Amino acid sequence: MEDKKVLQNRFLKLAVIKRLNYESISKELGIDRKVFSPWWDELEEERKYLSMIRDKWLAKCPELDFYEFKDWYENTDKKCYYCEITEDDLAKLWQNHPDLTKRNRGRKLEIERLEPNLPYSVTTNLVFSCYWCNNAKTDTFTQDEFLKVGKVIKDIWKNRLK
Repeated sequence: MEDKKVLQNRFLKLAVIKRLNYESISKELGIDRKVFSPWWDELEEERKYLSMIRDKWLAKCPELDFYEFKDWYENTDKKCYYCEITEDDLAKLWQNHPDLTKRNRGRKLEIERLEPNLPYSVTTNLVFSCYWCNNAKTDTFTQDEFLKVGKVIKDIWKNRLK
């Protein structure tokens, strides 16, 4: 029989990523479904993390293999490609300026395509971007052109974070 941790990882993959029900998972793993409820609770942290990545994947890149997306997500710097603001700095900005935008966006980094005509399924075309850079870049500016704009936005954020 497989190691418990290996089985739990397979369980998470089936339950969170493939969204199979316990009966289907039980058949797939060949174990009684009664063990899944305790595992669900025990693996809460891993489950929530995988769910967060799954939701981002489904929203932007469902045609991409989940594990390729997960690898990109985990190995890409979590800062805006253009202005270099981090999510920690975004949180500070929101704390200091609660009316930063009237939209529901801007509290987290977004997934942006460097070249808007290439699909989200090309991971070399994906970067993290803050809402403001992503929104301003639109499909109009090239990556190189918008890096210049990002420098100006970076200076503004530095001043607001003082």
